[in-house]
Amino acid sequence: MAVIGGVGEGPVSQFVVINKQIAETAIKEKIIDVMEDPAKNIRKIQQPSPFSQFIDIKV
Repeated sequence: MAVIGGVGEGPVSQFVVINKQIAETAIKEKIIDVMEDPAKNIRKIQQPSPFSQFIDIKV
């Protein structure tokens, strides 16, 4: 039985609800991480790529 305007009780509906909760938790963790240490992402971006040793650019 489907519920109009809400979430049904079938396996697909429950799967969607569970995945939504997991996604919300992951996003909240990322937001908290950035708020606690905003410079962390900048440090990650500035790290040399592990593939840079294979790239030899001649100018």
